[in-house]
Order: sequence, then C-alpha cells, then structure tokens
Amino acid sequence: MPATLYDLSPAWRLLMLGGALALLPFAWTWFRHAGEPAARRWRAITVLTLFLTFDLVLFGAFTRLTDSGLGCPDWPGCYGSTSPVGAHAEITAAEAAMPSGPVTPAKAWIEMVHRYIATALGALITATMVAAWVLRRRRDGHDQASPGWATATFV
Repeated sequence: MPATLYDLSPAWRLLMLGGALALLPFAWTWFRHAGEPAARRWRAITVLTLFLTFDLVLFGAFTRLTDSGLGCPDWPGCYGSTSPVGAHAEITAAEAAMPSGPVTPAKAWIEMVHRYIATALGALITATMVAAWVLRRRRDGHDQASPGWATATFV
C-alpha cells in the first residue's frame, strides 16, 4: 500500500465543520424571510455574509493582537485534529517545551475559532455564488442581480 504524501482528513473535517457552522446563520436568515421573494431572501443572505466578513476581520485583528496566530501551528487543523480538544497532548507538550512560546490552549482556541469563522464565511460565499447562478437560470423576466459580484467575491 503506497504511503500518502499528505493527510487531507483534517481539511475535510474542518470544511464539514465550517459548513455546519455556516448552516446555522444561513437557515436563520432563510427562514426569517420565508414568505419573501427569492431576490430579497438572497439580499438578506448577502448582508449576513457581509456582517460575518467584518466579524472575521475584527476577530483576525484580535487573533493577531493576542499573538495567537501560531496557537495551532499546522493548518488547517490543530496538530492533525479538528479542534484543540483533540490536540490537547500536543499543545501541552509544546507549552511545556516553551512556557512563554506561542502555543497555549487559550491561543489554540482563539486561532481555531478564527479558522472556524473563516471556513463558515467561505461556505456562505460559495452558497451565495451558486444561488446567484441558479437564480439567474430561473429568471422569469424579473430584474435580479448579476451573479458576477458573487463570483468575483468567491474568486
């Protein structure tokens, strides 16, 4: 059996977790605007995505200012795990090796929450782009936004 060069399972787990996290605000916004036209519903999703983008930028600044960028030094997971809970032994060992170093449980959580928000935001941007193209195909002569902006945001 050939050896794998890189284990992608943490990336897939993080993507699934981000998708699940994105589903919560997406579903809340979608059902909150249930009786409204599709264009208005997607406008609300776009505003939600914009709000989460600002949250991500602010949390990124918090991550940087608390020096938590290396709280989980590997990417996309944390020592091959989806969360710092699964990497507790590695984080403890790194903290014991360098007590004033960049790896602590608190910093690991700050870094991973930033990654979770970023993954959820990526899932919302992807869903917005796909929905924009689907709505364009179903256009019934109604004036709807071009999917170009959603695609540019995705890219």
